[in-house]
Amino acid sequence: MDVAPCAFCELPHGSDLLRRDYELDFCERCAEGHAEVALRERGHTIVTREWQTRERIGSEFYTFYHFSITARPRVSLSFRASFARESTLDRMIKVFRRDLKVGDPLFDDFIYISTRDRAQVTAMLDSTGAQSTLMDLVSRFNSVFFDGGAFEVRERGTEPISPDPPALLSVAAMLVHLERTASAMAAPAAPPVPAEQD
Repeated sequence: MDVAPCAFCELPHGSDLLRRDYELDFCERCAEGHAEVALRERGHTIVTREWQTRERIGSEFYTFYHFSITARPRVSLSFRASFARESTLDRMIKVFRRDLKVGDPLFDDFIYISTRDRAQVTAMLDSTGAQSTLMDLVSRFNSVFFDGGAFEVRERGTEPISPDPPALLSVAAMLVHLERTASAMAAPAAPPVPAEQD
């Protein structure tokens, strides 16, 4: 039987016992809520916050519920970028600006990217696993920000918000993809292969 490590806890499991999502293989225990704990044990940081605000709209006051998850990988990968669902206005702006695209129409038409750190963001998005994880995060949360080596997802609504296990699994998957991106960027380029001589 083939054995492979779980992407989150890194414990070996039979390949046929691992789940596959976000282009990662992970064990059942991590899929059911242990991924966040496993990543914290490996040195990643995941912090959740909930708060309320009262806002005046017209003559009425309304309570808004906020929820955020801030996650920092154990490796250094610092860039600034925001990812959000592409709006009609974003599509119009794209006509006049040269925006970052990955070449997958599904991703490019769904997510609007705002960044000045094109090289680092392009390196991260070189992974289709990172792309699918970002699509999942953007579909679950109002916004996804990367800054100072960490990323934050935020949600706001008129009803209390609490994280569901799939949302935390998406955050955990993004941490693994960021760690893999940092490793790929730090790896030295392979030396050129010398030409054979006759």
